[in-house]
Amino acid sequence: MGSCRKVLKRNALTIATISAFVLGIVIGVVIRETNPELTPEHNTPYGLSIPGELLLRALNLVVIPLVSTSLILGIVNGSGNSFNSKAFYTVVYYLGTTLIAVSLGLAVVLILTPGAGGPTGDKVALNSDYDRKTDLLDIVKDTLNNFVPDNIVGMALQRTTTRNSEEGRLVKTHDGMNMLGIISVSIAVGIIVSKQKERCAVFIEFVTAVNYIVNKMVRVVLWYAPIGIMFLVISELAGNGLKKSKELMMYIATVLVGLSLHFFIVLPSILGSLGRRNPFKFYKNLLPAMATAFGTASSTVTIPMTLKCTQRAGVSQRITDFVVPIGATINMDGTALYEAVACIFVAQLNGVELTKPEVIITGITATIAAIGAAGIPSAGIITLVSETRGTPLTCTSSW
Repeated sequence: MGSCRKVLKRNALTIATISAFVLGIVIGVVIRETNPELTPEHNTPYGLSIPGELLLRALNLVVIPLVSTSLILGIVNGSGNSFNSKAFYTVVYYLGTTLIAVSLGLAVVLILTPGAGGPTGDKVALNSDYDRKTDLLDIVKDTLNNFVPDNIVGMALQRTTTRNSEEGRLVKTHDGMNMLGIISVSIAVGIIVSKQKERCAVFIEFVTAVNYIVNKMVRVVLWYAPIGIMFLVISELAGNGLKKSKELMMYIATVLVGLSLHFFIVLPSILGSLGRRNPFKFYKNLLPAMATAFGTASSTVTIPMTLKCTQRAGVSQRITDFVVPIGATINMDGTALYEAVACIFVAQLNGVELTKPEVIITGITATIAAIGAAGIPSAGIITLVSETRGTPLTCTSSW
């Protein structure tokens, strides 16, 4: 009895988060089935989305100071040749797994052809907000512009995007956290401070104090997370339900097959062979972070929970403080995979057969777009232009 109580106490947050997630699914489906007239816009009067929105606001409140101070302290405390090699291998690993994910997505969608049964010759109706030509160079340029911000204050509030319009190519800023800029500036500050520790002793103490305060705030937010996640799931399912369409369901199934292969085979194989860890025991410790990510649809706001879970799994805080914030921004394997699948899917719906070079370009563009995407809901919107048979095909998808 005592050991059971200890297990429950040690895994209380995990149990609460998973239970809330499952309960949210059940309640959301029941509400949808009993109130089929509900739409996402009509959820607000019923208050279904309010607790979830409060969770997102609280997580967004702490994510910038948490990421910046964690990165700076991670570099300052871990500076040296050993740390530099770990940082290099981390980036190589992130890029490698993203490329593997894209390759898996392309292979699965080309084999299963989920859009083959769709209408041929007629274009799929696309959202007018995104029905624009955006080429590979624009995506690379936007990624670099966001990585090197021109305003240290504005980088926390705005992102840069390039769009083509009737007036020509326009570079615009829009509201949203520029996590790439926050990471690049934090890394630069951390490297400089690590070289001048004595001169920057006061600054290091300040950053350490801020990191301690933010972590205390994060603990409070994480214990509220199960409630917020439950209402986020309820609000989503009650408003949208489980949309049924043959092509759409085939598309979802295709993405899930690709994600399952990556999640259950590729990543565990890497962890087992290189990390010498039991992948499924490690996954068990990450369940609260996974549930939070699913409920919020945001890798950025999941950072606090991910830090807590990875440290509980036995990973050194010195490593997680550096690896997790960067991974949540540039290591979006799932985003890259489904973007590649979505573009080929739309091509199939339009009856357009892409050549091998065009498929490769789609994969490269999806990789770059995933690295530069913001870790927020629906940030994985990608616009590709493929010239096939003289007809421009604009592929657009949103999570």
